[in-house]
Amino acid sequence: MRIADILFLVILGIVVFSSCESPRKTKNGRALEMSDSSGLVVQCRKALEPIVIDGHVNEIDWKIAQPLSNFRLAWAGGRVAKTATKAKVLWDDQYFYFSAEMDDVDLFADVTEKDGDTWDNDVFEIFLKPSIVKTAYYEFHVTAANTHFDLYLPHKGGAWLINRMRKDHKFTMETKVARRGTLNHWMDQDEGWTVEGRIPWKDFSLTGGSPKPGDEWRFALCRYDYSVGSSQPELSSIAPYKRLDFHRTEDFLPLIFMGIDGGGAGDYKREIWNRSKVYGSPDPPLPYTTEPMWMGLPVKKALEIKRMPGSTNHLVYADHRETKNAISKLWVFKDQPGVTNQLESLSLTNRLIYGFCFHPKFLKNGQIFLHTNGPRRGEGSKNKNSQVGRFVMDHDTMKIDPNSHKTIIQWQSNGHDGGGVVFGNDGMLYITTGDGTSDSDVNLTGQRIDLLLAKLLRIDVDKAVNGKSYGIPSDNPFLGVKNAAPETWALGFRNPWRLTCDEKTGQIWIGENGQDTWESVKLVERGANYGWSVYEGSHPFYLERTLGPGKLTGPTFEHHHREARSLTGGIVYYGKKLPELRGAYIYGDYSTGKIWAGKHDGQKVLWHREIADTPFAITGFGSDANGNLIIIDDHSGFHCLRLNPQSNQTPIFPQKLSETGLFTDTAHHQVAAGVIPYSINVPHWTDGAESLHFLAIPDEGQLRFSKNRGWDGPEGTVLLQTLLHGAKRIETRMLTKQDSEWIGYSYAWNKEQTDAILVDRDGNDLLLAGGRPWRIPSRAECMMCHSRAAKFTLGLTELQMNRPRDFGHGPIGQIEGLARLGVLTGAKLTEYRPDGKGVDRILVNPHESKVTPESRVRSYWQVNCAHCHVEAGGGNSKMELEWGETLAGTQTVDIDPVHTRFGLGPNARIIAPGHPVNSVMLRRIISPGPGRMPPIGAVSPDPRWIGLFTQWISELKSADK
Repeated sequence: MRIADILFLVILGIVVFSSCESPRKTKNGRALEMSDSSGLVVQCRKALEPIVIDGHVNEIDWKIAQPLSNFRLAWAGGRVAKTATKAKVLWDDQYFYFSAEMDDVDLFADVTEKDGDTWDNDVFEIFLKPSIVKTAYYEFHVTAANTHFDLYLPHKGGAWLINRMRKDHKFTMETKVARRGTLNHWMDQDEGWTVEGRIPWKDFSLTGGSPKPGDEWRFALCRYDYSVGSSQPELSSIAPYKRLDFHRTEDFLPLIFMGIDGGGAGDYKREIWNRSKVYGSPDPPLPYTTEPMWMGLPVKKALEIKRMPGSTNHLVYADHRETKNAISKLWVFKDQPGVTNQLESLSLTNRLIYGFCFHPKFLKNGQIFLHTNGPRRGEGSKNKNSQVGRFVMDHDTMKIDPNSHKTIIQWQSNGHDGGGVVFGNDGMLYITTGDGTSDSDVNLTGQRIDLLLAKLLRIDVDKAVNGKSYGIPSDNPFLGVKNAAPETWALGFRNPWRLTCDEKTGQIWIGENGQDTWESVKLVERGANYGWSVYEGSHPFYLERTLGPGKLTGPTFEHHHREARSLTGGIVYYGKKLPELRGAYIYGDYSTGKIWAGKHDGQKVLWHREIADTPFAITGFGSDANGNLIIIDDHSGFHCLRLNPQSNQTPIFPQKLSETGLFTDTAHHQVAAGVIPYSINVPHWTDGAESLHFLAIPDEGQLRFSKNRGWDGPEGTVLLQTLLHGAKRIETRMLTKQDSEWIGYSYAWNKEQTDAILVDRDGNDLLLAGGRPWRIPSRAECMMCHSRAAKFTLGLTELQMNRPRDFGHGPIGQIEGLARLGVLTGAKLTEYRPDGKGVDRILVNPHESKVTPESRVRSYWQVNCAHCHVEAGGGNSKMELEWGETLAGTQTVDIDPVHTRFGLGPNARIIAPGHPVNSVMLRRIISPGPGRMPPIGAVSPDPRWIGLFTQWISELKSADK
């Protein structure tokens, strides 16, 4: 038969097809349902990133594109094709993209001539009709041998017309084929083949070229599959052909070209997002909320507040002002509404006031006792001491004479200093001390009875004996224990932060900062041993360490790091405004802002519950002149607790992702108009998942650019991250700003991939396909990484956002594009070139071998570690891992670890140059269980990171630091 005759037959679709067979099976044996696709409308998503034509179909855009897998024989009763095909389409301003992953047990393709008889081979076909009303359309073929056939048809006609148009118009389709088997070997068993390709819009110049967002074309995807033992191929298509004729354009499917925000795109014209349903809380309102107090006071970083004895309206507070000399001050002010004036009572240079208290006979002697630590700066700051000193205040001027200072008791402490000081109802002075280090009790002081560290001390400041400025009460519990520090009342504390004495019962309460997993509260018992660092709270920590004397005692209240990260002890409340809390111990957490209350009768806990959730970094609690509770926020000063008027209301919050107002088509992950996708330079490690990022800002609100860590957003801002394994969506994480506070939520996708359901506040543990574990974080876990120090928005930073992006008009710097859209303010666009690069202000790909290993390591640190390992970031080590630090400034290379040494002995270093085996940081990233870093965010370690880090350490030299 002549080639022209064959070509004519192909155009008309007149071929013989094989007889009906049973519904095809996928490789896992699951039958695919037959369905009528005549109503199918295909959404051609706009690619967010460049697509590399390599036959692997592994870009994130492919993973989220609409799958087209219902290849069937519509003209033969709708029978499903014997072999599976999964096709997808995408577009951008330059190309139309297509891919098809096809099962095939017999790979056959022997045509190598372009525009040859490709229909005699295994072939994938694309038909594209740019107009609904005009007749012109295009046909493209790619065989399993990567041979092309392409042509333009003004309308259905004969072979002479096709041959003429083929000469008059040149096509430049680019494709890559990946075969899973051997080509043209009839006797073997193959698995299939994949084609990935792109067609430039200039190839469509005869019909007007490229589409615009919102345009509708018509199209069909078809396939020829030859098999051993059959003289004819099986033909299949996603189009609902009424009869076997692939050129029946009236049966083509609608193809809608989507914009980057789900709709059309103008000349950087911002679409307004005003559909938000993300407000309120999914949890029942807590019974209490807060309101600010004394807003006119120029408070800096307050730490503790006390009532002045003998005064009906004067309060005293301590704060710390970060200056070159690290100044701490005591201030006195009147407890009255609208107060703006305060009196500086005492100023200390280069020492930090942790806590203070008044002598029981203050009205007579004016004595005030301060717990301080220093020096904080300069020479000697690496060898700090803690001390309790006595000062005298003048009752008339309310000023403290600095020359009245007398050191009462002092000890070496260089981290975990405790800092509490209070007089008990017995007239004795109680003092809390920490283990004196910055983490896992590296000096093993927690169980030593001979030191003043890691204790609750009890001394008599009114009876100085034996040359000391204090006496030892005769009923202290360890007086008969050999080598015991006689001041010890209880031991085994890591870092007790805030203690109080119940003014009614005399009970001593302590809040305790935990290590890896647990925060705790202790109602202290005489002679108790609270176990650190053999135990963390009630849980084993280092059981091989020697336990000291005293009764091993567990905490009264305990919190996992999912809900508390840095516990702040409180007070026992006896005010009148909140009668249901009278007699309750009230405390909170610095990192999460949560507040709890509990009652204890001296024998058992009567009740214990969370009572408020605040945006505060809580450093302490106190009471005003009337006994009302005061909450101290590290950033905004003082606040009071009050009844929540909304406590009886039913929670209003979207329980499904489809109810948030962020999507127009949740099943296809199509976001609403005004919801903007964005890209980051380096994704953080999430157990190998890939991620999509979107931001939604209500109405005409704007992000506020910052060079220093995260960008801030207006009220109602929502950031989305959808995580996928393969093409399957696992969860969508949401960070939203409500009531001036950033809060994290997660939605877990259902099996059908049609919607995602809000996950409980405590998170969830899943098993993915193949038994792979997956952790959906709790809301508290979200905010451990999205911390105040990092400014909450980890992806919205200059380092992450400084990159190219296509906003519908070709590549441009993403920062400039967001500014043009009107969603970002404050950026100096002259600093950002269209390619998204700026000097030293762009992260590198950690897995790009052409980049220096140090840059790759530093980039990985920035994304996965630096949100904690910065000043005030919540990380307990001294490391500073931000991108802008020098390598020496990170305090990692050839530096002794201050945490555990993992049994590496005296040669252990945080990073041991040239010696991965002696590098504690490497142990932390490969070791499971306590001490693993990062402690949250992923279940499994990152193998590529481990390889890179090991290689870098191996090549590192000491001089490089």
